[in-house]
Amino acid sequence: MTSRSPALAVRIASAYTLARRPGGTIHESFAPLGSPGFRTLWISTFAWNLARWMEMTITSWTALQLTGSPWLVGMVAVARTAALPVSGPIMGALSDRVDRLRMIRYSGWVNVIVMGSVAAALVAGQGAYWQLLLGSLWLGASWGIDWPVRRSLLAEYVGPERVLPAIVLDNVAFNVARVAGPLMAGAALNAWGAPGAFVLLAISFLVASLSVWTVAAPPARPVPIRVPGSASPRRPSLWRDLRDGFDYVRADPVISGVIIISVVMNILLFQYQGMLSVFAEEVLRVGPVELGALGAATGVGAAISVFLQPMFRSTRAQGLAFIVGSIVGGVALVLFSVSTGYPPALALLFVVGLGTSSFGTMQSSLILSRSSPAMRGRAMGLVTLAIGSAPIGSLLLGFLADTLGVSMAIGISSSLSLVLVVVVGMYFGMFGRNLVGVPIREGERVNPDGAVGLPQTAPRSDNAGDAGEGLLSRVPTKTGDRSVS
Repeated sequence: MTSRSPALAVRIASAYTLARRPGGTIHESFAPLGSPGFRTLWISTFAWNLARWMEMTITSWTALQLTGSPWLVGMVAVARTAALPVSGPIMGALSDRVDRLRMIRYSGWVNVIVMGSVAAALVAGQGAYWQLLLGSLWLGASWGIDWPVRRSLLAEYVGPERVLPAIVLDNVAFNVARVAGPLMAGAALNAWGAPGAFVLLAISFLVASLSVWTVAAPPARPVPIRVPGSASPRRPSLWRDLRDGFDYVRADPVISGVIIISVVMNILLFQYQGMLSVFAEEVLRVGPVELGALGAATGVGAAISVFLQPMFRSTRAQGLAFIVGSIVGGVALVLFSVSTGYPPALALLFVVGLGTSSFGTMQSSLILSRSSPAMRGRAMGLVTLAIGSAPIGSLLLGFLADTLGVSMAIGISSSLSLVLVVVVGMYFGMFGRNLVGVPIREGERVNPDGAVGLPQTAPRSDNAGDAGEGLLSRVPTKTGDRSVS
């Protein structure tokens, strides 16, 4: 043992030194922060996520206190995601045509107005359940604008080779907010009640909105492409853009699998979040502070998980991390549903965070790295459409919670998610068969007619953005086993 110790120490030291060098894992993980545009967008994203996670906890708790009904609490979650199937794909397609930064700036101001109005009504003693529903409905529509647009902007600022570390850093901000938001919400509810908590929430959305205006414009995007085989002109209608987006996604089995599994996860697994307040009160018998800690436990697990994710650099590794993370999250949630003690529930939600964080990071990384620059908004918009299937899960979970109890409801839905993730993953070859892709290299580009091509000898256009010139369009062959190069 002692003879091996020096050699082991040398290996560890060498690996650490290599990781610290430019090109090493640690250096590359933080490399996107070297872009001023990405850095300010990252800070702005943290502010938005903090406000969003506070809102989920505060609104669900307030709805439960106003109505006493798990079904009506579930309806708030339905309202929050009801607009996503419409707003996500349309806004994703629109973001491929207009200024993405301007879209999230203006939607942020509406967030402030809506949350400020709800806060004013509660402070005046005129708060009502329908106000929570309308506020949640708008925030869902705003999320449908914000989510695909922000993720597409990340790739524009850092370029194709740093998509994964950019998404990982984005998830760091997301998961730190996921910890801090519920804790702050629980403390605010405990100290000031619902009116004071909503005032804090309105201020948080104001800070998030102001922070977007500090973000510099990204590099110019390349000219929009046409999907191979499509009859679309260079500047088609918005409806044709949407059709091209569906055709583009359907042509790639990996992207198709990611989106369908995202539908499964959003219908059957993630909706437990809207029932945490019910589970905390009826099963665990705890108050708002402990509820905030339950929400934070998932965020702690997710935050730890993101530091392991830069290791998954290949398409195969990212795809397997996506599938395994989905399965781990489902298993942990099944066990959570039968827990009756507060400490075990905290620990299991921590594991849920470990798994679902891997799902979330690789979901975006796989799609952004396999999509051409001019199609990213539409591809991410279809992910938002998948997220928009959540109202089905909210209605199902609310109905089951009212009829069978919240524990049984979460157990049934999470068990179904496990089965379907495995089935869909096997069908689309997500366990390895289709996880073959050509690594992204600088100089690869999409030809003007939308076909995939190698570097051209002609000079680059002056108005072509740096982020748009280095990404190979992933259009699979007829066998679906690998991308064309």
